[in-house]
Amino acid sequence: MVGFSVSRKLSQVQNTSEEDLNFHHKTRFIILIIVTLCLSIAQSDTLTLNFTIICMSGDGAQVGNHSALSNLEDMEMTLVNGSGTLRENVEHMEHKIADGRYNYTPSEKSLLFSLVAVGAMVAVYPVMLLIGKFGSRSVCFWMGMLSAVTTALIPWMAYIGFYPLLVMRFLQGAGLSTGFTLIGICTRQWSMQVQNALYIAVLTTFFQIGPIFTMPVAGALCTSSLGWPAVYYIHAVVTFGLFILFYFFYRENPTRHAFVSTKELEKIQRDKGEGKREAVPLKAILTDPVIYSIWISAIGNFMGIQLTMQFSPTYLNKVMGFAVEQTGTFSAIPQVVTFFLKIAAGYAADKMRCCTPQTSVKIFNNLALGGMSFSFLGLALIPTSEPVLGLCMLIFSCSIIGFNCGAFFRSSAIYAAQHNHFIMGVNSFLNCLASLIAPVIVNIFVTNDTWDEWWWVWMVYFVALFVANIVFQIYGKGVPAEWTKAGYGAKSAVGDVIPSIPKPTEPVETPKV
Repeated sequence: MVGFSVSRKLSQVQNTSEEDLNFHHKTRFIILIIVTLCLSIAQSDTLTLNFTIICMSGDGAQVGNHSALSNLEDMEMTLVNGSGTLRENVEHMEHKIADGRYNYTPSEKSLLFSLVAVGAMVAVYPVMLLIGKFGSRSVCFWMGMLSAVTTALIPWMAYIGFYPLLVMRFLQGAGLSTGFTLIGICTRQWSMQVQNALYIAVLTTFFQIGPIFTMPVAGALCTSSLGWPAVYYIHAVVTFGLFILFYFFYRENPTRHAFVSTKELEKIQRDKGEGKREAVPLKAILTDPVIYSIWISAIGNFMGIQLTMQFSPTYLNKVMGFAVEQTGTFSAIPQVVTFFLKIAAGYAADKMRCCTPQTSVKIFNNLALGGMSFSFLGLALIPTSEPVLGLCMLIFSCSIIGFNCGAFFRSSAIYAAQHNHFIMGVNSFLNCLASLIAPVIVNIFVTNDTWDEWWWVWMVYFVALFVANIVFQIYGKGVPAEWTKAGYGAKSAVGDVIPSIPKPTEPVETPKV
């Protein structure tokens, strides 16, 4: 095997020829695509159960009628003491898993769905510490492997019993915990300063790519001869392949990447400062009202997204009267629209020359959170006699939030600069929190899925997003914070949660423009 690596020593940077293999000075976009695909498949892995749980309640014998111990013993008897070869025994066991019937109570289903968010919330801070110590490349790779393994094991754990399945769901959530931290690091290290919004837009499309990939795959395989377990195996294989590619090609710092030309490196580093390893100034961050305005906007953003993602089919079917077979298609439309809107909004935010970033981040926040809040107000007022209008308003509410890439997300990238990975890590926690809040709020007001009950839900979310946007309009900024500037860390930094940016062993020269 040839020992080839895309890594290089810092001393090699200034000697790199412009004619060397460097993807025409576009290596940063290859990194962008790979990271986005890895985030998307990790998101897809957590959605597999959401789309297969109906298929799992088939016509076979109820697996849950036996204890976990007896099911485990049956699995051992089939695999170890079976009459055939190991391969034949495994195939026989897979048939038994696929033919079984897995019925869960509403409370058990709620636990299975919510444990993903709990796992991600629990893992966020430890993962941030690990990234600070070992670097994002190795930590994100191993979390990806965790996601692949747990996804592949879910059919087997479901056969053993409910609690082993619950553990797998928790670990799946942990595998997703690196998402926003990696977005922060990748944006800071690999994007040009004038392309921050585009990078954020593309990277955050994992919210849309995940379900867009999982929905058709689950639908096709659940009804095929391969059965519902194949959904998990396909996702596990894709996850494994993408994270192997990630580990091979991704480097945390472009100065360490052999395919980055001197010309591209100069573009990436322009107006970014030294880019050296620094401690996160926790005290400054946790006492900064601008950061809290970003986090308040983030929780409002995620609350709106989680509400529409989790309950759009229910609202369209139970309140607006659409048929069940229509709600799935209609619920997928906003994901596709949001994907393209995000890309367009990110490009527009970077290219906007009519105003400063200080102004543009507030304009985009008005469009994203303000637009979604007023669309919720519209949903509260649209009667059941106008289902098509309600559908259009729901699609609008899901899509308009795509402007968030140029709003508080961009503000965070500019204001927190080299410390944005910490801000984004907290955003990951807030996203999980919002996913747990949504069913709680709905359950408080909704009992029979009537229009009057949902009026309260839409009004609560209208007020929450409206207030979150107002707070950002007052405190949000689009300029770097004082605690990101050179020399501040030596005097005031507290803590050691840092991105793993290799510390230069010798100066790196870049051509002057």
